[in-house]
Amino acid sequence: MKTRSMCLLSALAISLVGCGSDDTGPTPQNPAAKNDEIPADITSDLELSADREWILRGIVHVRAGATLTIEPGTTIKGDKSTLGTLVVDPGAKIMAQGKADAPIVFTSRAEPGDREAGDWGGVILLGKAPINVPGGRANVEGIEATKETEYGGDAPDDDSGVLEYVRIEFGGILLSTDNEINGLTLAGVGSGTTIDHVQVRYMLDDCFEFFGGTVNAKHLVCTYNQDDGIDWDFGYTGKLQFVVVQQDPAAVDDTNAFEGDNDGMATTNTPISEPTIYNATLVGKNADVDKQQYAMLLRRSTKANLHNIVATGFEAGVDIRDPQTSVKLESSVFFGNVTHNVAYTETADGMGSEKDDDMGLDEVKWFTDQGNSEIDPKLVKPFDAEAPDFRPAATIVENAATPPDDGFFDTSASYVGAFSQDATWLEGAWLSFTPN
Repeated sequence: MKTRSMCLLSALAISLVGCGSDDTGPTPQNPAAKNDEIPADITSDLELSADREWILRGIVHVRAGATLTIEPGTTIKGDKSTLGTLVVDPGAKIMAQGKADAPIVFTSRAEPGDREAGDWGGVILLGKAPINVPGGRANVEGIEATKETEYGGDAPDDDSGVLEYVRIEFGGILLSTDNEINGLTLAGVGSGTTIDHVQVRYMLDDCFEFFGGTVNAKHLVCTYNQDDGIDWDFGYTGKLQFVVVQQDPAAVDDTNAFEGDNDGMATTNTPISEPTIYNATLVGKNADVDKQQYAMLLRRSTKANLHNIVATGFEAGVDIRDPQTSVKLESSVFFGNVTHNVAYTETADGMGSEKDDDMGLDEVKWFTDQGNSEIDPKLVKPFDAEAPDFRPAATIVENAATPPDDGFFDTSASYVGAFSQDATWLEGAWLSFTPN
């Protein structure tokens, strides 16, 4: 008989592991994979090996108490016809610890060259950290609402596992009108969770969306998505560092690099959304398009603390909406935004982007008064789709902020943007910029 430890050690030989204390194969709760399909209900610990490609068919749940472990180098393909999506329920975990040269890839089941945004769903993590929805529980958009999938709670340090050196691509399938799945959804996810070196690309919806919670994340890359890069609401209070967003000029929707809300009704329900973000490089479409596109659309009573941000190529740098929205933006550079570098001038009788939506706040003055600048950051190739280089020609240290020494932030990143001149973290097989 195999013990649990022996079973896990044999993961290279067994492609799907469902081990109890005295069994030799999948447990009755976890049916064996059929044609390399991941079971729809994962109710005990499973491991996916890298020696084959796995099919994600339908809405697959990792249930409370179970852990899904994925080997470095594993590829998981989402099925379009069944809306393939991975959901890690509250109380469950995913251990997806890839490597720079052996990433874990969630991708389309279509053949290379035929892949496109919306080919499958995405990855959804649900946790037990606080959210500001009345009652403290909610169900995430895009999946069936059940008691088992209610996220939110009173555990700010909740642990949903690890996503490290992971790529998620060609997802965001349209379930119904205005109801798509994000690339990586983090709903009520706690600070015990590790999110580091994750790229989301060619998504039909947002790359990363935070529905409340306290999870922190580093080295996030969002490229050529069809909606927002980083979206937060429902009381998100986590920390982010080293963030890149590169927008797709062909995207026809209102697309913003950062879009922040407290909630959809602009209430002051607590916890109030207030992320802290250091070192981001935000790259727009570099064209004047029909729909609005801002580096930052901050509204509906959110708060935020933003430092060391570079924003270029957007319609305008920032739009702050609603009187109770309160944002700190320091040590940042806006340059080369197409219509208005910093913000539109808004008046009570203005139309569209020029209509006052913040009770008379002068965003240009707000930007300048906080010590930000409009110098050229001299990014190397920020608009290149297939071989971008987001580094500055020279590290931008003038007026840069030093990240706090709080156990999360890299305090050596005392420069503006996600990169120094010689930074190398945007390299390796974990990244891809090829169109399909």
